[in-house]
Amino acid sequence: MAAELNEAMRRFNQGQFEDASNICNRILSDDPDNLGALNILGGCLARTGKVAQAIKAAERVCFLSPGNAAFYSNLSYLHSVAGNFPKAILVMAHAIMNDTRNTAYQTQFARLVDQLEFYKATAETAAIKEAIKICMANPAIDVASFATAWHSLLLLDPVFIRLATLTQDGDFKEQAEKVDIDELAGPLADPFLLLGLKSLHAIDLRFERIMTFFRRFFLSRLDDYDSALFLPFICALAEHCNLNEYVYSCTQEEQTIIDALDGKWDLSAKLDASAMARIALVSCYKDLAQTENADLIEEAGGISQTAAFMHLVESTISNPRKAREYYEAIPAISSSNDSVQNVVSSSVAKQYEENPYPRWRHLDIPVLTEKQRSRGRGKKILIAGCGTGYEPLNLAVLYPEAHITAIDLSVPSLAYGKQKAVEFGIKNIEFMQADILQLENLGQQFDLVSCVGVLHHMQDPVEGWRKLLTCLKPDGLMKIALYSEIARESVVLCRNWINEQGFASTPEGIRDFRQAIMDLDDTNPLKDIVNWTDFFSMSMCRDLAFHVQEHNVTLPWIKSVLDDLGLSCLSMRISNPLFRKEYLSMYPEDPALTNLDNLHEYEKHNPRTFRDMYQFWCCRKGSVTVERPPEWFYTTNLL
Repeated sequence: MAAELNEAMRRFNQGQFEDASNICNRILSDDPDNLGALNILGGCLARTGKVAQAIKAAERVCFLSPGNAAFYSNLSYLHSVAGNFPKAILVMAHAIMNDTRNTAYQTQFARLVDQLEFYKATAETAAIKEAIKICMANPAIDVASFATAWHSLLLLDPVFIRLATLTQDGDFKEQAEKVDIDELAGPLADPFLLLGLKSLHAIDLRFERIMTFFRRFFLSRLDDYDSALFLPFICALAEHCNLNEYVYSCTQEEQTIIDALDGKWDLSAKLDASAMARIALVSCYKDLAQTENADLIEEAGGISQTAAFMHLVESTISNPRKAREYYEAIPAISSSNDSVQNVVSSSVAKQYEENPYPRWRHLDIPVLTEKQRSRGRGKKILIAGCGTGYEPLNLAVLYPEAHITAIDLSVPSLAYGKQKAVEFGIKNIEFMQADILQLENLGQQFDLVSCVGVLHHMQDPVEGWRKLLTCLKPDGLMKIALYSEIARESVVLCRNWINEQGFASTPEGIRDFRQAIMDLDDTNPLKDIVNWTDFFSMSMCRDLAFHVQEHNVTLPWIKSVLDDLGLSCLSMRISNPLFRKEYLSMYPEDPALTNLDNLHEYEKHNPRTFRDMYQFWCCRKGSVTVERPPEWFYTTNLL
């Protein structure tokens, strides 16, 4: 039988799926539970398009070998091919729980769960919650993919259901009297909560109200609880507030207590839990790096034996200081006079100097084969408008042997990106200060040019696009992302209202704007802005609603510009899988999503389709086709 299995595998590897299936079926006729034969048979069925039969074979394999994570992973993949994403997610959760260190499984799980919201707590959601917790503890996983799932699962917890109701309306003191602090010890020590707090922005008003309640609750009861018991939560909440750049509103009462607390601790001796809790509470309201005793706090954090406090100090003081060390090392490709020639560029640069964007901490680090590692060898990639480095670092780990040039107007943003590159050991990115309008100073041609969320902030987006095209090799690929006029209707309403009300683009003005929005009746169309995740961070809220320059476009406009520039659309991205599935069911003749007329018709009836921008790949007409992208290019980037 072993010889027959080896022959079946040989035939399978040679693509002789029918022959391999026949061998497996002969084996299974004598031994119905033969794992090897079932596994090979499932692979053959999948390769020949018989997905339903392949799923049955894979389910049998998992039943016979319930602890095998690889088998669960295979079954999850088949469910996703069949379009059964709930099953795919649940099965992959079991794969992760059976192999907690497999980053490849966790990366696939993150893609499946991205933007998924849960509405009911079940045994299945408990397994998914456990898998998410495992993933969030892995520094090589970009936890942002779990934001929607994490918030929705957390708000299904009975404790948080009650808190969401309690903090919805009313006076804080009345709310606080209804909370038994002893009952909070267990829920607030849950690693699922703590890991998400340290890594994710809020994306839900109910969650923000709960967190602002807790911040005030622990501040107002400094001597009424065991500091050691709640220190991990308070430190995690402080990291959360630092991550969103202190965008949450603060009452005068809270500010008075913070002013009285700030600096009132003895840093000459080893800190006890009470002192660390007080420092962490101050860090819930203000940047520790900007406090008078920042040096001493950093020193205390470095020698602390309390992991939560040590991590708080590292993320809020030590890491930002490391980033500032790179300021002077960022080269500029244009003179200072050139960089301010364009008034809009100068204003945009000033905004991102004050609020580097986006704020992020985690990165997916894929496990690559040698062939995958070499696929970008010798290729040159330009990221035009790289911000804080999130995009170039993601490309750098996919193409470790490519050379990536990342440019931006903002030196603090570039320095943050450089610091993160050093943190993750990434060496194939060159960060440079530059304006897209002076790209000729680079004097280079690139195989891939990416400009995501940048052109619409230029005075003339088409002029900027033409500048990018001058840097693209004849057979190169270009990725562009632009704001949708249809999707951003509520944002435009808010921008107009901000101008009418006179809210300033300062931290105080942005906090006042957000509070005014939150106080509006839920039926007010202005309140739709809270459904944008960018609403929940200072720099992102400023970018969303207070930007100094913004253009919103339509798909017909994009089609016209592509024609004028001699470009073809290779693929438009619909990130929401439900929208994508519905579009493909309506327009099955457009599997690559290149028909901008059809996409425009779909968007008119589904205005949220491109809420995260129009993101599309293009190339010079005739140079590349979606069926045959360049051999070196990682084709899943086209999806």
